[in-house]
Amino acid sequence: MPLRWLQIARCCTNNLQNHFPSSRVHLTPHFKTFCKMPGDAKLETADELYALFCDLERLKSYKYTQPVISDSGIDNEKFHLELPYDDIKAVVEKSGEEFMAAVPENERSGLKWEHVGSTSIKGMPGTMMPDSLIIVPEFPPSKGVIQALLDLGYYFSSSAALDQQDLWWMRPFTEGFLKDHKLVVHIVTEDNRAGKILRDTRDMCNSEEWAFNDYKEAKMSAYKAADGTFSNYKMGKGKNSKLLEMLRERHPKK
Repeated sequence: MPLRWLQIARCCTNNLQNHFPSSRVHLTPHFKTFCKMPGDAKLETADELYALFCDLERLKSYKYTQPVISDSGIDNEKFHLELPYDDIKAVVEKSGEEFMAAVPENERSGLKWEHVGSTSIKGMPGTMMPDSLIIVPEFPPSKGVIQALLDLGYYFSSSAALDQQDLWWMRPFTEGFLKDHKLVVHIVTEDNRAGKILRDTRDMCNSEEWAFNDYKEAKMSAYKAADGTFSNYKMGKGKNSKLLEMLRERHPKK
């Protein structure tokens, strides 16, 4: 990347890091987007975030993201035909152990941490952005859960488009083979629609060949049709999957 672009991007990040609307803004050889219109300010205390989660109207429109700045040219949107399943699984499990240790002891028994998404399905292609679920006993999550995530370096980004009570938290990796990628954590209740679909997709793809092949083909088709645009891939991968269509019908919107 030419030096002037690196300087511009650094300046933009320093001034607008709290206001980027794209969670995937980063400096890579495929540098396509930065300095977009500002989003919402970062909320950094448990009290602020708990108040946001209690205000569903405000939560619906809230969106904060921050760019990953990769001086080494890592493209965290890269689509991988083969993912290091066992290595990613170990990182997600360790992250779950760290989270549980950070939560107040009297709350731990009511929480679950689960690996979901493409990286939880052995042999499934995709990006090296792991997903996990934190299943909480009620919505909104407690201030103890919120504070544990803040203490571990996570930030709240937004609620999911599919389900407003699917809260998306993120933590960038700063070292190791996942450096400059993010762990995406979904906070949901046991009966949350988005959480149910994520769990069923993982379980069925890991146990039923037709489900694995269907979802893999949908992802490959979306990747080919996206023409290198990450947002197109994300939107397209769920449109042509019979598995996901079935699960959306199994778990209808309330």
